Amino acid sequence: MVLQAFKSYVKGDSTLDPHKQHIFHNRDSAKLVENFVTFCQVDERLEPTVVRDYRVFATRFLNFCKGNINRDSVRDYLQSYTTKAPKTYNNQLCGLKAFVGRYLKHPEYVEGFKKAYVDNNYDIVLPNKVQVKLGFDAQEGDRDKAIYLFYATSGLRKNEALKLNRFMDIDYEMRCIKSKHSTRTKKAGVSFYNDECEIYLKQYLESRKDSNAKLFCIGTRDFNSIWQKATKVSGVKITAQILRKWHSTELGELGVPDRYVDVFQGRAPKSVIAKHYTGKELERLSRIYQKADLRVLS
Repeated sequence: MVLQAFKSYVKGDSTLDPHKQHIFHNRDSAKLVENFVTFCQVDERLEPTVVRDYRVFATRFLNFCKGNINRDSVRDYLQSYTTKAPKTYNNQLCGLKAFVGRYLKHPEYVEGFKKAYVDNNYDIVLPNKVQVKLGFDAQEGDRDKAIYLFYATSGLRKNEALKLNRFMDIDYEMRCIKSKHSTRTKKAGVSFYNDECEIYLKQYLESRKDSNAKLFCIGTRDFNSIWQKATKVSGVKITAQILRKWHSTELGELGVPDRYVDVFQGRAPKSVIAKHYTGKELERLSRIYQKADLRVLS
């Protein structure tokens, strides 16, 4: 019975009785997760980071319910996340809807579960300018200093900056960033970095001897260390995401209209962002950024 059920799922057979509990042993579960990963990559065309997270969620869910998949096990699993941050709960729910609802073809097990309300500012205390500078002072080496200032003065999302191509995505003369990192829910904007960042970015790139096209070559541990140091020295939490919010707030206080901040940060409609990629509109965008004179170190 178990083997038959597993084979049916792997083949995409949706004729299993939706009212019965479906059970998978550990050996079957491992294969199930691998097939789910392929489904996410090929059928769903999800971003690698999302696929990685969904693999973890599916494995965690199967271990939690000991392979007993039904609506009750889904509810019990989600209940264990109700005391976590709303975004954490919502990520788990999205993962289960992909795994149980779309891959295993049992939407009735996950339908009706609502996302938790997320107040985007519920736990965020933005650092002031002195604290942002203290976070910079905690960095060692041109690479880490360049990365820190890059996030603070460009407002890019974490993965946008990490996926930039140093040969194709940066106009070094204009200090302009044309990210191509667009997803189903996030659009890439047209942004800039300031002259403070330019100094350390240039020194870092000139010191590199590799042929890697990535603008920043850095592993997860070293990347996280940047924010751990900044947080410890400044006395307030500082991350790439928090610097993005700081960037938006600071530009607003410097008089930059919201519609241009939205272009810098990729929140404007794609048609609007596309107009600013070349020509006079790009020059106008550059003048607006330069006039604001966003500073971190002075």
